[in-house]
Amino acid sequence: MRYPLEMPRMTPIRKLQIVVDVEDPMMPALPLSDFMRAFGKEPEPPRYRVLSIEVLVCPEDGNVVLVSECARCPRFLRRSGDHVICVPSRVVGE
Repeated sequence: MRYPLEMPRMTPIRKLQIVVDVEDPMMPALPLSDFMRAFGKEPEPPRYRVLSIEVLVCPEDGNVVLVSECARCPRFLRRSGDHVICVPSRVVGE
């Protein structure tokens, strides 16, 4: 029995920039755009740190995962620019 070739999936990566106040642990982490709207200025070190986090929605189970977690998935092929390329899972049955 031969199976037709399936096209790999290209899932876009979303980049989030989060501002963290290292001096006040009670202040919540804010997206960079919200921080600039609330305080009217760019976050200045050493008090504030800007973290860049890359996430995507896994096409297999719909969960949000870090891009680095994709390397553990057996369907992962490679990263290409702002996309992750995966092989779709085969549906058994029918």
